[in-house]
Amino acid sequence: MGALEWFVEVVGAAGDVLALRVPSALEIGPRAMVPVAAGVAILAGLATMLGHTVVFAINRVTGLRMAAGMALGGLYLAVLRALTGVVIGLLALAVTRGAVDGELLAVVYLLAMAPHLLGVLVFIPHFGLMIGRLLEVWTLVSLAALLVHVLGIGRLPAAAIALAAWVVSQLLSHLLAKPLAVVSSRAWSLATGHATFITTQDILAGAPFVPLEQREQREHTA
Repeated sequence: MGALEWFVEVVGAAGDVLALRVPSALEIGPRAMVPVAAGVAILAGLATMLGHTVVFAINRVTGLRMAAGMALGGLYLAVLRALTGVVIGLLALAVTRGAVDGELLAVVYLLAMAPHLLGVLVFIPHFGLMIGRLLEVWTLVSLAALLVHVLGIGRLPAAAIALAAWVVSQLLSHLLAKPLAVVSSRAWSLATGHATFITTQDILAGAPFVPLEQREQREHTA
């Protein structure tokens, strides 16, 4: 598969998912769809990161500070997505009593990330976080629609799996937020020699991870 053909298939599959349709290429088999599904997830992640980059630029955060913030944000989201995928797999196994193709389920989960291709819009002032939350809801609906097809289950069980996975991801985000804030602040201090301030609330809000020096934080709250 050439690069252009791959890109066309990625865009086509993403369009189907956005419209809550099952991509026709999925009928070929999960192994053939892995590059396409991975492409959808990668482009969705890049779109979201691009939106955060604009937010950094608007707030005049550049250079190493921007790079650190983007790296932390990307790592956090990757870990959270991976853990959520594991939860979806376990729930699917429980619902189908073990009759699940793990590779197919992974492809479906990656395809369900298609709504985040619009993640670049998170830079819009005052509406960025709301847009991010709407994209998460769209992703859950897309996931449920795909699960109905690939697992051969009803809409209610599929919706229950998607919703349960979302609830677990929220719990995980709360558990991971504080340790990440502490570790990332410590790492920034060791790398730059400056104390940093990253709030747990910033992480839970899904905002860009901007390491702010304590002096700057005092100025903002004064």
